[in-house]
Amino acid sequence: MNTEVVRTTCAICLQDCGMLVHLKDGEIVKIEGDPDAPLNMGALCVKALASLEIRNHPDRVRHPLIRKGKRGEGKWQEVSWDEALGRIADEMNKAKEKYGPESVCWLRGAAKGIQDNVFTRLANVFGSPNITSMASVCYFPHVNAMRFTFGSFLMEDHTNSALVMVWGMDPASTSAPNYEPLKRAVARGAKLMVIDPFETMLAKKADRWIRPRPATDMALALGMAHVIINEGLYDKAFVENWTVGFDELRTHVQDYTPQRVSEICWVPAETIVDAARFYAANRPAAILVGNANENIVLSLQTQRAIYILEGLCGNVGAPGGKVQWTNPPIVSRAAPEFTLQDHVSREARQRRLGAEHVAPFIYYAVPQSIVKALITGKPYMPHVAYIQGGNLLCTWTNSRETLAAFKKLDFIAAADLFLTPTVEMCDVVLPVAHFLEHDALRQSGDLPFLAQIQQKVVDPGDCKSDTQIYIELSRKLGLGDYFWKDEYTFMEEMLRPAGITLDEFRKVHVLECVRQYRHYERGGFATPSGKLELYSNALKEAGSDPLPVYREPPETMYSEPELAGEYPLILTTRKPAVFRHANLRQIKSLRARRPDPILNINPGTAKDLGIDNGDWVYIENKRGRITHKAEYTESLHPRVVVGDHGWWYPEKRVDEELHGFAESCINAITSNSPPYSPEMGGATLRGTFCKVYKVEK
Repeated sequence: MNTEVVRTTCAICLQDCGMLVHLKDGEIVKIEGDPDAPLNMGALCVKALASLEIRNHPDRVRHPLIRKGKRGEGKWQEVSWDEALGRIADEMNKAKEKYGPESVCWLRGAAKGIQDNVFTRLANVFGSPNITSMASVCYFPHVNAMRFTFGSFLMEDHTNSALVMVWGMDPASTSAPNYEPLKRAVARGAKLMVIDPFETMLAKKADRWIRPRPATDMALALGMAHVIINEGLYDKAFVENWTVGFDELRTHVQDYTPQRVSEICWVPAETIVDAARFYAANRPAAILVGNANENIVLSLQTQRAIYILEGLCGNVGAPGGKVQWTNPPIVSRAAPEFTLQDHVSREARQRRLGAEHVAPFIYYAVPQSIVKALITGKPYMPHVAYIQGGNLLCTWTNSRETLAAFKKLDFIAAADLFLTPTVEMCDVVLPVAHFLEHDALRQSGDLPFLAQIQQKVVDPGDCKSDTQIYIELSRKLGLGDYFWKDEYTFMEEMLRPAGITLDEFRKVHVLECVRQYRHYERGGFATPSGKLELYSNALKEAGSDPLPVYREPPETMYSEPELAGEYPLILTTRKPAVFRHANLRQIKSLRARRPDPILNINPGTAKDLGIDNGDWVYIENKRGRITHKAEYTESLHPRVVVGDHGWWYPEKRVDEELHGFAESCINAITSNSPPYSPEMGGATLRGTFCKVYKVEK
């Protein structure tokens, strides 16, 4: 009997948790967390533990497919890679020649890693400016908020914190690399404060739980800043020596009294005052900010307001606060010389769809604008789309209009593990290798800056990695000179700055980086002023607010009071711990933990509406209705309901409205119309009004 343990990295999401894969006679028999992994410290989520079940699922796409029959009929023919890639290249080049390179849209789903940047590289050398992803509502808002506040990307050092504040995030469900050190910090005596409309497991254990109305977090942060400044609780030495704009900020926050903020956020004024004092008194403090505040119109500015709090209290650069790290010694995957972004001219880049909806420092196309262009033909008509691992019918706003738009494309190709509702609308489908089936370099941009090895453990069969697909597609497109011989050559080149080969990296496994405490003392902040910018002239010059200004979100009882009686509740969403966005609902062990989409509702509210615990209910707004299963949640605000993100039903047939893609998906009732985030172009995904009523059988 031959046994082996392979040390690798999970790639289901971007948390990059270390994993040990046990083999017996070449077959995987066990998967567990790697206790020596610097990020997850041996912990693995239920998704990672189901990796083998995902990899071996009978419904996986295992060969290239070409559609036979009408889109959405579920009729496919297996073909060779040569035929599939050739067809994609032919359709792309035909559209490019006839309509221009902008007629080909390059669409990414949830981030995967370095392969995302290889995807961008191919789109750039092809010449299309229409490259998009979920960036407008995920990651980019907080990255850019840091850029205009701190000048660089900083990360929490919560292992050394006196207080950890978890704001709009549930790391116990979504981030083992944040949850594990947080647990250790609390165990050694750190205080815990949670700001979330929903009482998460961490909220139940917290010293303070603050429950704001969804999408009003900016007002709460400014209200806390009001208290901290007016009561002199800020770090006077840090503010004086290392910030600019304090006087402007002090004047600005006078409008955000605890009483006014209380009316906005539905949080008692005394609770706001207490939260501000608690945060200011327990230093150093780290704030873990989640994705929730990126799913709203005030995305970048809400993140800025929270980072301003950290600056006021001197929690930037200090051990236990937000600190800068060195970068791993590998080629920077976001560098222009890697993505080859200059192959698209400035004039061509300005023709991207949605350019008018984003700030001058943003260069992606906006998903909603692609949908609108397909529906109206203005300003021009896209004709071809390539989709990397994205179930966009369930993750883009206004699912039914997104479907109507995709039907107008001449040709769609996708690379994915499964035939999702979106993939069912494609003309060619490419089978992507599971992360246990190929080597890769892993580098997450949202965790301590390190690089890790993902190792091939089992044979991929006829599947290929995304990177290998792009290398081969580049040749079919006549663009092979811009790429590498194969993915192994690519990884060797990425590792060259580290001075090691891929085989040597397998043994090293991790290239760790180091914290740079108080980095600004050795050269200042990387901002125009060289200081932490509470007031941002750079944002003002870009046409944005230099200080965060709270504006009421669209579709609430305050922004549209005439509809308040018809839609009395505020809807927000959560990501169930057992799924990643719209993925993995066909995995039996995971689905057993969350068999149905859940709508959390206050029992008093439910009883007034004649809804019993466990009843199926409609959630309705101006765009239609969807179904969820009601679950009583005593701690929820009576006027707030919380639904599940990303639902569809793999067990339903493709002819049952594409596996019931719009039956329970929250995004079937979200809007893809303005207002959008003025900087990021993001649509509103949380915090809008609705009504809820029982499904009558």
